[in-house]
Amino acid sequence: MKKQLILAFGLTLVTVSATLAQRQQPATNTGREQTETTTAAKSAGVSTNADLAASAALSSDHSTLLQALQAASLTDMAQKGGPYTVFAPTNAAFAKIDASTLEALMQPANRQQLTQLLGYHVVRGRYLSKDLKNNQTLTTAQGGKLIVKKEGDAVTITDVTGNTATVNMADINATNGIVHSVDTVLMPGAMTTGAK
Repeated sequence: MKKQLILAFGLTLVTVSATLAQRQQPATNTGREQTETTTAAKSAGVSTNADLAASAALSSDHSTLLQALQAASLTDMAQKGGPYTVFAPTNAAFAKIDASTLEALMQPANRQQLTQLLGYHVVRGRYLSKDLKNNQTLTTAQGGKLIVKKEGDAVTITDVTGNTATVNMADINATNGIVHSVDTVLMPGAMTTGAK
């Protein structure tokens, strides 16, 4: 129960912070998803000025993550605590997962596996991009390991299976955590994605 509260609390940060980050970006009406073309992560420099539970909001770029939180029954469990650092996969990151695998994860029978997957994106502590070091090992809220690679302002996170996620929006602040938006879903060792 305690781990679920930690995960829920940390992951609620994703929906709050991503919404605020999007408000700072100019709106485009190209009819297609924009792709980040630079190697350095954009720093959002946004602060919610509220705790995660009080600031929950919807982010159009993280709607699949929100669906996953709801499927795992984590959204209503968010409580004060922290600080946490969340590596938040975008919709495009989830789109890399085989559709049938993602659909199966969202089923009630697989709630524990989905909770494990979501928890693999949460680290205890507040890590701004400037605090992340090359070859640093981070321990996730559910006990897994992530490896940081850093070259200048470019930050990537590698999971235990060798998947690498690039931070495409960094340093989104809430009163009890930090969010870094990433372009790939990180996987605990026991899971497979059927990635496209």
